[in-house]
Amino acid sequence: MEEEMGVEQDNMMLFQTGDDAWNAQDVETFANRHTEDVVVYLPAAPTQYGMEAHNEFALNSFRAFPDQRVQNRPYKAFFAGGDWVCSIARYTSTMTVPMIGPDGTETPPTGKSFDVDFCTVGHWKNGQMAEEYLFYDAVTFMKQIGLSE
Repeated sequence: MEEEMGVEQDNMMLFQTGDDAWNAQDVETFANRHTEDVVVYLPAAPTQYGMEAHNEFALNSFRAFPDQRVQNRPYKAFFAGGDWVCSIARYTSTMTVPMIGPDGTETPPTGKSFDVDFCTVGHWKNGQMAEEYLFYDAVTFMKQIGLSE
């Protein structure tokens, strides 16, 4: 049991520093927190297979929302069980640059901000996230940035 707690604490630290890397737009550290064949599930977007696809998603996000921030110090909730880590955080930004959708369609910037709760559940293997489940209210997100009513 003590060994499991050590692994859980290690995974939580890696998870949080992965969000620090996201906030700093540090793609190298962000990539190192994931396995090469990571699978990422997102609302309102295709599942991402592999770190190359997840990196492309990250770079598109950084371009469209350059001031984005996952409020991870502290998280609203943060816990682990076995090889799983879960966080709930406030996620904010403003759409100031065109957004490129999963199909390559470009959406002009709206200049509007979003502020949503964002939940990430990660399955860790040997110090890297192998599966990532991202949850947020995509309808509210789209309304807040002015792309839906």
